[in-house]
Amino acid sequence: MGKLLNRLSHFLTQILFSIITPPLLMPMVAKLSITRLFISFCFGRLYGNRYQDIIDSFHGRYGLAMAEGLAEAKKMISDKTPIILDCGSGTGFVTKQATKQFPNATFISFDILHGMVMQARNNCNDVTTDVFHVQADTFAIPLTDQSVDLLLAQNTIPWFAEFSRVRRPGGMIVYVDTSAGWIAELAKRLVVKYKLFETVMGEQVDLGFYILAR
Repeated sequence: MGKLLNRLSHFLTQILFSIITPPLLMPMVAKLSITRLFISFCFGRLYGNRYQDIIDSFHGRYGLAMAEGLAEAKKMISDKTPIILDCGSGTGFVTKQATKQFPNATFISFDILHGMVMQARNNCNDVTTDVFHVQADTFAIPLTDQSVDLLLAQNTIPWFAEFSRVRRPGGMIVYVDTSAGWIAELAKRLVVKYKLFETVMGEQVDLGFYILAR
């Protein structure tokens, strides 16, 4: 019964992310209060403490798209001790994944939901890299301009205007969706329309996609 529920949850999650991801890439939609309340409801109440079960239901495929994005970013980062920001960190999955690629970096991991910040902090207890967990809003990142070398965002509202504000010259943004791979090209075109970046690249990876903007 448990396996059946996990499969059903996985299927419903794929459908949900596939539906909501394209609108979230449109600034006029992303900044609406109702959009933000909906996302907070999904990840705070609907999934909440069950989100690790969602990750497990991917059977190791959940991190594939981010792994590709991190590998591309690593090729381009010259600073051996970069500052990396994980926006909408959720359970801390991406933070832990990125610490393996950038063991000498300083990480700032934040989420607007207190419960998720606590989950991420607990899940990163065994990480030896410096990780600071903060409750904060993606739309008002509590950092100064041009202070981050690499910004990561997975399955969250991608507010690229704010992401770009905190990105250092030459810094990068890796945005990932784990389930909506079929809209990879559309997502890339929508990010290009922001006109904030010199280069926008990315591709579908398994069930999801990554976009790297710099």
